[in-house]
Amino acid sequence: MALEGFRCKNPYEILSADEIEKIHVGSLEVLEETGISVADRRSRQILEDGGCQVDHETERVKFPPDLVQWAIDQCPDRFTLRARNPELSLDLGGDLVYFASFPGFTWLDPETQTRREASVDDCAMLVRLCDALPMVHTLCQPVAHLGDKPPEVELEWVHAIELRNTDKTIMGTAFGGSSKWLVKMVEVCDQQTLGGICIASPLVIPADQAQGILDYAESGNPQLILSGPSKGATGPATMAGTLVLQNVEILGGTVLAQLANPGCGVMYMGYATPMDMRFGTMASGSAEVGIMAVATAQLARYYGMPSGVFFPMTDAKTPDPQAVYEKHLQTFLCATAGVNYIMPLGGLDNEGTHSPVQMVIDNEICRMVGKVLEGIQVDEERLAIDLIKEVGPVPGNYLKTEHTRQHWQEEYLIPEVGVREEFNTWVMSGSKGVVERATEIARQLMDTHQPNPLPKEAEVELQKILVAAEAEKIVQ
Repeated sequence: MALEGFRCKNPYEILSADEIEKIHVGSLEVLEETGISVADRRSRQILEDGGCQVDHETERVKFPPDLVQWAIDQCPDRFTLRARNPELSLDLGGDLVYFASFPGFTWLDPETQTRREASVDDCAMLVRLCDALPMVHTLCQPVAHLGDKPPEVELEWVHAIELRNTDKTIMGTAFGGSSKWLVKMVEVCDQQTLGGICIASPLVIPADQAQGILDYAESGNPQLILSGPSKGATGPATMAGTLVLQNVEILGGTVLAQLANPGCGVMYMGYATPMDMRFGTMASGSAEVGIMAVATAQLARYYGMPSGVFFPMTDAKTPDPQAVYEKHLQTFLCATAGVNYIMPLGGLDNEGTHSPVQMVIDNEICRMVGKVLEGIQVDEERLAIDLIKEVGPVPGNYLKTEHTRQHWQEEYLIPEVGVREEFNTWVMSGSKGVVERATEIARQLMDTHQPNPLPKEAEVELQKILVAAEAEKIVQ
């Protein structure tokens, strides 16, 4: 049994079949004639043995079209990401849509609205909030850095904190060799991780990411291949050109994964973001990000692979109207395009910070978008034809009918942070807006929510892995 999520039955599309084909053909040309730089020697050898043209001195790998097509054909069109709690496993692919938390380099204190470097305790508190919120179907670590742990092992510690504080699924990393340790962690916790692989645009698979591809593929954990060119900086300024570059990078990583373990689960994941040439910053809240997500979903369907996006995001620095309108538009576009794995919850300022208050607001945004995906259920009971005839014209009304009592809550989304009460009632209750209400909910959940604990045996083994990682990675 897997988590239900939402379903996108009629995905919105922005590219024609001919345009998709042009992107595909152009990508094959780049892969064959220019190739990708692969910084890990073992990975290059696997690619060479599989039929690639490899120059080990320059680290350049060129991919024959037949091999690329073979790798695409090996990819399952859906796969299960297994959770410790089977009811929280994800069925990734098809028309299913899931929402995930988004990471930040810092976290935004809900009371002071100031950025702080996270501690182990802060990270655990944020994970518990992810565990409590129903629209967080799965987690990408809420913070990527810990101020009270050595930088060499902070990702291993973040993942351990996640495993200790939620039985939902988590996304993995490969930075600094963290993939080696995470696959051990999830094994002792009797679950899987969705390994996260980040290609460095343009056209480089760094050594730790290449090793991560092998670690996740060979251990039987599914993975996502993430390409994140910045339009106009590390990628072409045009959306079409950026889609070609993104496609080349994802397909190159996919070939390596399938050569390492044919048939392993690979998610096609985009992270393309325009650069605002006025400021030299990433325009992460732009409409173009959402447009690229629609195209990413189409390309994934073309290849028969589950799709994901490393956003929605915003350029807003605090929970404010800009954060809401930017993230709502992107979330809506991603979901109605049928992206399987969407990451809107909690992120602010690109990847600058994670906000528990924004996560509560984003939880409401995801509920609204999910309601759109659910659509309108039409059956004899809900058409209410006999009821309409029975109630008749004015002064008839429907307030006291059993039909209304049965259906009003299931048919309409009841907001948790939105203001709907009458004005005087709102004033009497403190005139609280969305941010104030979300702050109260976030604080209450972080202070009181108790996740399902790890079994004692798993906790003991998890601690052993952390000790081993520190002994190997930290120079004494």
